[in-house]
Amino acid sequence: MKEIPIKKYVRYLFGISILVFILNKFYLRPWVLENELPIPIQIMVLSIPNFIEAIVGTLIATGILLQLRQYFDKTIGDIKDTYIHLIAASVVAIYVISQELKFHNLGGNNVYDPYDVIASIIGLLLTLGLIQAWGFVENRDP
Repeated sequence: MKEIPIKKYVRYLFGISILVFILNKFYLRPWVLENELPIPIQIMVLSIPNFIEAIVGTLIATGILLQLRQYFDKTIGDIKDTYIHLIAASVVAIYVISQELKFHNLGGNNVYDPYDVIASIIGLLLTLGLIQAWGFVENRDP
């Protein structure tokens, strides 16, 4: 099977997201919880994991669906990139939002927080917009 040539910005977005998650988890979040900071800053820092989860999930789901499309190309025909992006974002949206609304607990012990739902939706929309605007792979028509 041929390798999918992923665009550099997708790799950078993935790497930066993981780095921000790690820095938030081990440095920023504990510091914010120990100090008396304004509520908007606390909300933002505590919602970063949900934002990152939406970004990383959308990128991974898009890559998997593009690989599956390439593998099953002869049997199911050519599905446009736009549809792949929308399907990936929809699947991830169902997962992250249902997790926040406590329909399942696959991501750990979650406590419902409307700001986490908002952060997840922003992450989903941002990633979908970036993928739609600039594409996910090199040399492929959107």
